[in-house]
Amino acid sequence: MPLTLALIAFGLSTAASALAHARDGKGINFQPCPELNANITAINGVEGTPFDCAKLSVPLDYTDPESEPLELNLFRVNATAEPVLGTVLINFGGPGGTGAENLPAWADEARNNIGAQWNLVSWDPRGTGNTIPFQCNLTALTGAAVTSQKRDVGTLVSTDLTAVFLNGGWEAAGQLADYCLSEASETGTLIGTAFVARDMIKIVDALDEDGLLRFYGWSYGTALGSYAAAMFPERVERMVLDGNLNPHDYQAGHYGEFAHDIDETFAGFLQACFDATDNCALYTLLQPNTTQDLLDAINLALAPLAQNATLGAEAYLSYLSIKSTFVQPLYFPRTWPSFAETLASILNGTITAPASDSTPETYGTADNDVIGIRASDATFIANSSEEYLAQVEYQATISPGFSDVSYFPLWISAQWRMPAKERYWGDFHVKTKTPILYVNGEFDPVTPLVNAYNASAAFEGSVVLPHSGYGHGIFTDPSQCVARHIQAYFKNATLPGEDMRCEPDMSLLQVWQASLQVTESGSSSGGDGNGTMEGGSSSGSDNNSDTEGVEGTASRGSTSVEFAFAMILAITAMNVL
Repeated sequence: MPLTLALIAFGLSTAASALAHARDGKGINFQPCPELNANITAINGVEGTPFDCAKLSVPLDYTDPESEPLELNLFRVNATAEPVLGTVLINFGGPGGTGAENLPAWADEARNNIGAQWNLVSWDPRGTGNTIPFQCNLTALTGAAVTSQKRDVGTLVSTDLTAVFLNGGWEAAGQLADYCLSEASETGTLIGTAFVARDMIKIVDALDEDGLLRFYGWSYGTALGSYAAAMFPERVERMVLDGNLNPHDYQAGHYGEFAHDIDETFAGFLQACFDATDNCALYTLLQPNTTQDLLDAINLALAPLAQNATLGAEAYLSYLSIKSTFVQPLYFPRTWPSFAETLASILNGTITAPASDSTPETYGTADNDVIGIRASDATFIANSSEEYLAQVEYQATISPGFSDVSYFPLWISAQWRMPAKERYWGDFHVKTKTPILYVNGEFDPVTPLVNAYNASAAFEGSVVLPHSGYGHGIFTDPSQCVARHIQAYFKNATLPGEDMRCEPDMSLLQVWQASLQVTESGSSSGGDGNGTMEGGSSSGSDNNSDTEGVEGTASRGSTSVEFAFAMILAITAMNVL
């Protein structure tokens, strides 16, 4: 063989060997971690997919050339089919969701959509788990009462969001922002999404594959994906964004129209209950003739609470403690039968929020990281309530039934005093190496389909694949049609046609019936939808349940502890974004 050909052959052989080595994920030293696997099983309450662990050192502060190192905790679920094609990074949302909790809980669903030939790697992003966990315990607040007013709406009974804002809500948000500044000033500027995007690229480089990013982002993970794509467009080999935040609205800090479809999702729950007849506890209790009868009965129970909320903060907290619990079940249709049981108990007269006497297992020490991360990213800061009032008036129009429990936690971001050391200020009008695939349900309670179209309009060549499913993200209402398109995209960059639309595998009634069968058999699979994105477990991120017996002061004058905790309740209810 001529020397030149021999050298070429040797080079090709070496490259192939290096690629095979890279696709085994050997650039990062993943090792079995049975003790952590067992701990996560205890936290999630169900045995998930086994995972391996690794650590990676990255700069703590990317704006400082001489920065101290930060150790990231990484987690990998191995591919189950040959040949292994490489690694897909995955973020399950939040912000505040950890890789340790969510990867084992949702790995099966992720693999079903992404494909079995990919290693799946997640991590604890900054501010979460044990990665410089953001800590702001919001139980140290006291003060005077505020009032709210009832608004006549066409769906669920609701309070007037603008009245809440004008009658103490803005001040309460400012108090929480100031308190977090006093608690977390040393690390609160180091947990922003731009730094997390840089961490992702460091992970890609350390994997020692081909240096390109393959990423699946769910919920807040779609904001992270948008940041990474805008900052490193030439590194994007594959990117699927599922259950989408509008990156422009996330960047500003007010989340825009995120509650746009929640009323329709709630209507879907009522219809599923009506169709399930006596398999729905709410139907059994009320024996309705129409779904409107179900809604009327729920409103009849909520109306006194909403009306009494005008009497002071304690009454307002009572209202929020009930209403805010309506939100998270809408993320996960498989939990709707148990949600119906909860509503039936409320209508039966047990109208107090459930209390827990036990302390759940936790992972990490982060506390209210959902606030710290998204607020540090916010680029719109208001110096007065007058500057923010127009935004509140707009927020009040988005959801007739749910704006009052959806938006007011976001007012904290507008008064945040710990901006991330790097905030992304770009406009997201970028051409990535490979166009992005957006996936979004038509009936998603917190990331409406319009968000996917708004995001796609900015990224050149990207495509939106809508589906008619309910709940938050494709994992919660699976579709083989969607899975086929996602797998084809990850394997060979094939994008669906612009007129493609998918349907879920099961109707809502079939999901309801299947959920009852799982409950009756005493088994569970994957994530149960009780957690931070979004999915696995929320216990490690937001430890906000202890709200009694703690006193403190704040710098903006006094605001009621009840009102502050009402805000925290709503934060907790919406922490899966």
